[in-house]
Amino acid sequence: MIQLGVSLYPEQETAQQIEDYLTLAEKYGFTRVFTSLFSVEGSKEEIISYFRGLCDAAHRHGMLVYGDCNARFFMQMGCSADNLSVFKEIGLDVLRLDLMFNDERDVAIVNNKEGLSVQLNASLIPTVKKIIEQGGDKSRIIGSYNFYPLRNTGADSEDVLKANRFFKEEGIKTQVFISSTTPGTHGPWPVSDGLPTIEDDRDLPIGLQVRHNLALGSDEMIIGNAFASEAELKEVADTVKQCFVYAEDRPFYFPGIRTQIPIGDIERIPLTIELADDVTDTEKELLLVFNKHNVSEYTRIIIRSRWGRMDYRFTPIEPRKSDREFFEPGDVLVLNDLATRYKGEVHIVMRRIRNNGTLNYVGRIAEEEMFMLDYLKYGMNFGFITR
Repeated sequence: MIQLGVSLYPEQETAQQIEDYLTLAEKYGFTRVFTSLFSVEGSKEEIISYFRGLCDAAHRHGMLVYGDCNARFFMQMGCSADNLSVFKEIGLDVLRLDLMFNDERDVAIVNNKEGLSVQLNASLIPTVKKIIEQGGDKSRIIGSYNFYPLRNTGADSEDVLKANRFFKEEGIKTQVFISSTTPGTHGPWPVSDGLPTIEDDRDLPIGLQVRHNLALGSDEMIIGNAFASEAELKEVADTVKQCFVYAEDRPFYFPGIRTQIPIGDIERIPLTIELADDVTDTEKELLLVFNKHNVSEYTRIIIRSRWGRMDYRFTPIEPRKSDREFFEPGDVLVLNDLATRYKGEVHIVMRRIRNNGTLNYVGRIAEEEMFMLDYLKYGMNFGFITR
């Protein structure tokens, strides 16, 4: 299940604003708070007091606190690799290293006696590998991407996808930043142009950002800027609900198929479909209620979901006449009765194909979500939602 978080920058926010925001975030299922420790000026005692208040407030709302730290802050607070007690005194649950030291101190920090989890920069894979190879406890590590306040400087989706694969192979979770698009939001620096990890997410609706990052394999998503609107918090929560569904078993699923077909609680990538005017009730049910859509092995020409043909093999799906000679990328099709044993399959077109009469046009993927199709690979689950 995706873990959701918000960001707070108490040097710019009142205690009442923080309390109100945490109350809203808790209402919509958020369980993480990110803050930047090194953006606050003051003495060691003042900084401890400052952030202890934030941690206490977050903990009252059942949230874990992630504190971002750099080498300068380490020295300012009198920390060492084998003594992180000041962070426990503050009340942090997770320490984020903005940059690693790239020596034996990294391993000591990860294996700290204080029991803190440690976020390592997910963009610096060679350094993370080195820490693991030298004995860093993987169960303490979370891969954490940066956010990018400056437009056109954010990460590329393919780089995040590649890094997420590395962390998954190591059994390590990853955390990424998504961005509120509410005017006037802020981060730790005097720039207000969104705070995403991925540049292409900067101007997307926040729910689509969630689906994009789920498709890329991220486990935790933090809204980098404050304050997201209540409508955005709700949109994130509602999107997560769409991403995790329950797929029922059926008595006629024979034992061998149960190892292949999605059953039980499943993660899926929801795609917005613009339904055809003449779509039938059976086709709507197959698209919007049936939730075992699963990507078959090859996706160059079509994204093929086979399992509907099992559940709908005795349900008529009459051919519907179409004047289309070809179907285009993004078109969604259901195989009709003329396809005999393949009836009930759902196809999303990736490359222009000819209309041979066995395919009913039922709708089209929303244009702004066409990029999502590139991330649907063999074995992934997907589903359809309407606006």
